[in-house]
Amino acid sequence: MNDFETTIDRISKEQDPAARSRVEQFIVETVRALPNLTTKQGASLAIQLLDAVQLADAAGTKGGASTSNASSLPDTFDALTSLIGKLDVRSDSEWRSFGFQPSETAHPLMIAIPEIEIFYQHTDVEPGSDDAVAPDFQENQDMWRRRLGSVTEPNLIYKEFSGPGKAQRAVEMLGNLWKIGVVVSRNTESRLGLTRVEYTPTPGEVPVPLMSEKNCWYSIRVSETIGENQVPEIVRCLGEIFCGYLPQMWLKEPVKAGKLRIQESEAAAYIAMARLDLSPRTGNTTWTNSYISTRPLSPAFRWDVVLEASHQLENLLRGDTGPVTATQSAAG
Repeated sequence: MNDFETTIDRISKEQDPAARSRVEQFIVETVRALPNLTTKQGASLAIQLLDAVQLADAAGTKGGASTSNASSLPDTFDALTSLIGKLDVRSDSEWRSFGFQPSETAHPLMIAIPEIEIFYQHTDVEPGSDDAVAPDFQENQDMWRRRLGSVTEPNLIYKEFSGPGKAQRAVEMLGNLWKIGVVVSRNTESRLGLTRVEYTPTPGEVPVPLMSEKNCWYSIRVSETIGENQVPEIVRCLGEIFCGYLPQMWLKEPVKAGKLRIQESEAAAYIAMARLDLSPRTGNTTWTNSYISTRPLSPAFRWDVVLEASHQLENLLRGDTGPVTATQSAAG
């Protein structure tokens, strides 16, 4: 799991726990705010934005640059998310198509995934003419959040799990669960969702639509008592699979399990749901309380695994991927 190695290195550079927490938040919230980019692209851009923040701070500070990029970030989580909510970062080609060009002091941001592309913040471009106008950036991001993949398969049986106002979205997203062999049902015994393996497929086997608990690969059971948090809990349970806490039947080299099953799966769901226009979990949990504070997360928390898991969650639920195929290793 090396796709987010640069992200982990950047987080590890912060020796001060509060500064490290703020850098983690900045990267994660930037990824959540930019669904037009992949998770890896968003993380890469966030790291460069941190450098841009430091350069701007250094330019306005007498006596030299600050010793930490994080020192230039807002002191509170709410202020940080407000800052990120004002981002307007577009590719050089997009700015030019709207009649803008980089200023002489522009700070270019480079994304090399899969090919090199230059981006600029709105503060680093200037209009080439009086009639240059760029469409609203946040409206554009909202459109990306609502995007459905080419292999989306809505399933009305999931309408009963959704809260008010998001029923159609839940039907669209959860209708794709069969592609990894998942079936969701009710469980009134626990307020925490339960995920387990029901069947280990043979190599080459492919899940089929309208699977039941009798022939599914995984079952997820949620409690009706959690109300509008049923969909967030289903997504968190999926996160357990993608974070390696249950065997991934379709991978030749499955992700290894960590030590923080609930926290890591919740973090993966937190990122994916924001990018998918799914309603977030209401109320705070142990993980969210720790994440939004200045207290450092456990050293055992694996941001690289979580970010990749959120990417896989998004691809599945949005409908960007087809059904998986069981591998030899899945059969043991």
